[in-house]
Amino acid sequence: MKGINHLVSNIKPSKNGLLLALTASAFSLFTLMIIEVIHRGSFAAFFNWADESTVSFVMTFLFLFFLVGALLFLPTIIFISLIAIEVIFWFVLSLGSFIKFKLRGEFFTPADLYALNEGADISTLMNDLIGWKEIVGFVVTLLLIVVFIFFFIRFKKGVAFRKRLLLSAFSIVCLAIIITHPLLFTFRSFTKEVPKVESYGKFGFIGAYLTLVEKANIAAPDHYDKEEVNKIVKKVNETKAEDVVDPDFQPNIIVVLAEAMWDPLLLKNANFKEDPLPYFRSLMQNYSSGSMLTHVYGGGTFNTELEVLSGLSTRFTPEEVYYNQVNRPIDSLAYVLRKQGYHATAIHNFKNWYYTRKDIYELIGFEKFFSMEFFNNPSYIGPYIDDRILMQKALDELQKTKGPDFLNVVTVASHGPYNDIRYKDLPIIATSDMKMTELSKYIINLYTNLLKDLDDSIRLLIEGVKEIDEPTMVVIYGDHLPFLGEEYAVYRELDYFQGDLNNYEEYKKMYQTPLLVWDNFGGETKKEDLRMTPNFLGSYILANAKKEMSPIFSLSRDLYKQGQTVIPKKTFYDQEGVKEAKLKDYQLLQYDALKGKQFSYANRNLKPFEGYVLGNGNIKIDSVQVEKSKNGRYRLDIHGENFVSGATIFIDGEKKKIKFTNEKLISTTIVVKGDSASETSSHEVSVAVLDDDGKTVIEESNSKKITLK
Repeated sequence: MKGINHLVSNIKPSKNGLLLALTASAFSLFTLMIIEVIHRGSFAAFFNWADESTVSFVMTFLFLFFLVGALLFLPTIIFISLIAIEVIFWFVLSLGSFIKFKLRGEFFTPADLYALNEGADISTLMNDLIGWKEIVGFVVTLLLIVVFIFFFIRFKKGVAFRKRLLLSAFSIVCLAIIITHPLLFTFRSFTKEVPKVESYGKFGFIGAYLTLVEKANIAAPDHYDKEEVNKIVKKVNETKAEDVVDPDFQPNIIVVLAEAMWDPLLLKNANFKEDPLPYFRSLMQNYSSGSMLTHVYGGGTFNTELEVLSGLSTRFTPEEVYYNQVNRPIDSLAYVLRKQGYHATAIHNFKNWYYTRKDIYELIGFEKFFSMEFFNNPSYIGPYIDDRILMQKALDELQKTKGPDFLNVVTVASHGPYNDIRYKDLPIIATSDMKMTELSKYIINLYTNLLKDLDDSIRLLIEGVKEIDEPTMVVIYGDHLPFLGEEYAVYRELDYFQGDLNNYEEYKKMYQTPLLVWDNFGGETKKEDLRMTPNFLGSYILANAKKEMSPIFSLSRDLYKQGQTVIPKKTFYDQEGVKEAKLKDYQLLQYDALKGKQFSYANRNLKPFEGYVLGNGNIKIDSVQVEKSKNGRYRLDIHGENFVSGATIFIDGEKKKIKFTNEKLISTTIVVKGDSASETSSHEVSVAVLDDDGKTVIEESNSKKITLK
């Protein structure tokens, strides 16, 4: 009894305790306002939400209040540092989510935590998205943080440590309850399936985010076990679609993801002086072609790409198959085709780390990956390497390898945003009688000019393949529509998107991109009108190349042959004639691959390629020739293999400028000033390719010891 009385006496409120609680309350309300005002774009929208969604407002306040309380036991300097970081964190996160909404119509999701580097990188190209209002808001936020810090320091020291420890423990328990029970934010509407965008409007930034986190936890499907998976695999193997398999026929297969490729002629209220895609359109008129119904708008390229490569569908998980879910080997076109004698190479004229492509390409079975760091002295269109250089790299790869090739080629030069300067004098291709802002006029003209260059790169690839004269299939698809201005500005001003974007007709407009399947071996094969979601394209490619399929591709092919060529948003299953029951086996195999025990991979030995490498191959130094000139200068000619123009030469660990001659010869110059010891002692020479941070080594050579004399 004495112990209980002692405990109670420790939690009796004191004057300083009450003032500390009031300060924490005011600080929590201040933080809440920062989050929601930024996220909603105005104070009026914030007050409307607080009035209409009172429960969500109160729960968000309590979450932030207990977050402060959980830190009270810490020493003052650490406590102050953490709450300051907390406010800045919420400021940046909510602003980033607001910008994402303006560009893509979506708010922050759990998967975005894995794409912070990508977001920060692309944000450097986004002009006018952060203006004086945001800067003033940030400054005011910092000033108010200083005020709160003053009050926290003043009142916190007047509260005994034991009391603060008890309050922190209580706060941590409450915080854990809120985090693990996000329905507390939404209990008035928990029976409804609220879409992601609307959930942010109803439940607030924190409530909606925690709800998405809970939904992203993928539970095992009913009846998931080894026996059920084996039953599905056996059924698939016994009922394979009636496609011809010819092991002696080995055409090259080139799959081209054309960044943000879309047909702007669909903008009926725009007038075009010329077709920005004349060559591509001529191919569509003569070869199997049509549309791909993707699942992302304005970004999320790797989602579409992974669906094509893996045969999996982003529609089977609440948070979609974002690249962060691929953390172990999974089945892919690369594995399937390598087993049948193909070389598998990925080529992309952008950074190796973007979407962690370097690691995922290895996990899904590619032998090598050419990223932008391994292009020699490329030409650029604005901030991006010209796609014509990319296509030439693909043609070079076709010519130098023995046997059939599978090339996964990903373009980038047509990447947005489209409000920067990429041409000295921008030709005017598109005009309109509709009222358009000057920025929207610029955006549509920059985009169409980029499409012209993309079209020319496609011409270069196809004509180059014709000259090589080997059986080859080239598949080209757009990964998503371009984001043409904030809040769909160009689309809205030209009346392409009209009204509610959640209805079926607007959904199709927002997500359909061009698709083409060209080959030089089809002869009189009937031209097909294609329409599919990305997950069906991989099996379509294998079928038309007469290749054997693995279970996931066989299953998707069976569905396709039965007429199930599209898996849309669940909201539109009825409009697309989708019977959810028919997808159960498909969904179960996907869970097995991504989250389960991979029973369907039994005896397939899906291991990354042992010699996986970035670029053409391992960088190797064979010899170093030293030539002395005047004033203590020495020229080093380094002979070897697989050198690249963007490499760095290291002499005793010190970076030196490189003169690139070709892949077998690079040079540098060093200066020795009056130091005879440096001339006679040995020096270590090595070559490395660094990441864009200038520090991280992504490929490096062996080292050679040299002496200058």
